[in-house]
Amino acid sequence: MFPLQNCGSVAVIKPASVASNATSTGVIDTLGFEEVKVCVLLDSAASTASNPAVLKLGQGDTSTAFTDITGFVGDATDGFTVPAVSATLPTVVEMNVDCRARARWLQLSITPSTSGAMIVGAVATLGKAKDSTVAAAKAAGSVTG
Repeated sequence: MFPLQNCGSVAVIKPASVASNATSTGVIDTLGFEEVKVCVLLDSAASTASNPAVLKLGQGDTSTAFTDITGFVGDATDGFTVPAVSATLPTVVEMNVDCRARARWLQLSITPSTSGAMIVGAVATLGKAKDSTVAAAKAAGSVTG
């Protein structure tokens, strides 16, 4: 068995340019999975580097109301340090979440700083599906070799 079987991927935030102080969000349904890896792509839209003002994950029992997850709030006292966003290369931030200890729904929120727009995008890989049919439903376009 391949170690990455019983996984599925979902687009969380479509790659786009986000204006300064505008917020881009995406919601992840973790039903049927025990873990998720959220990969966030950050790229300065200007010629200078600029970290996002907000980069965080929230959780909720519904797909519409979320509370921040301690440890998953960028540059917060009890969070993680957002790596420097380069003016020349995109930065990837990975967040690994144990879904067994979380509410069903996760929300990713990204807000560029006031110094300029930012190009953002995100994808989530859901892992350890409790049932292989759940993983198959999230794996449209999957190729195994």
